[in-house]
Amino acid sequence: MRVYLTGGTSGIGRACVGRLREDGADVIFSGRNDARGKAVAKETGARFVRCDLTDRAAADRALDTAIKRLGGLDALVLNAGILFQGSIESTPDAAFREIVETNVTAVFRTARRAWPTLVENRASVVVIGSDTTIRGVHDLAAYSVSKAAVGAVSDLLAGEGALVGVRVNCVCPGDVEPGVQATPRGHEDHAENPAEWVPPPGGRFGQGEDVAKLVSWLVGPESAHVNGATIRIDGGMGAVFQAASRAE
Repeated sequence: MRVYLTGGTSGIGRACVGRLREDGADVIFSGRNDARGKAVAKETGARFVRCDLTDRAAADRALDTAIKRLGGLDALVLNAGILFQGSIESTPDAAFREIVETNVTAVFRTARRAWPTLVENRASVVVIGSDTTIRGVHDLAAYSVSKAAVGAVSDLLAGEGALVGVRVNCVCPGDVEPGVQATPRGHEDHAENPAEWVPPPGGRFGQGEDVAKLVSWLVGPESAHVNGATIRIDGGMGAVFQAASRAE
């Protein structure tokens, strides 16, 4: 299996690279941190392409390079994302623009550019959303908006893909340790603080490997009938919130 994954240098992306390699996939992944990317490549045997997805020309080149080196694509995992902790009022335009460009525009553009190859190979696409795709979080205003949009893009891709043999599913993790999601440039003071997280009902936070196992299954043949799904993987936290809101 030939896989291109965006945002593979840390957190969920790094775990996905490792799991896909363990499951026998030939993986090329991108990221904007050269040192971390090379370390993941050395550790996993995957290949790294340095790319800042807010640079549209560089993003296009990274995808084209991956397709050329792999000889096509059987799976595309759109994971790259950044986060800004703050309300609508406290989110500046520059941070909002960078979040939308990274979290939404890059997903749309990468899928669009890869589409002919995806159709040719009847490929599987996994879009990494968030629990905020389903239910926004007030102090993650810009991030919640971007991830809701990611869910919409995923649904639309699934609808188009179903007609031409391409499967598209959206995975929506809750809080995942170690919680190292990047922030817009110059806004490191608005990173999410894992110390403020509330554990889900199961008593433990998610791990990157939890998400990676699901992603590997979704790109593989055993999930052939799963298409257009939005899958929450949050240890039951969303179900508890939903039940509480209905009880009120």
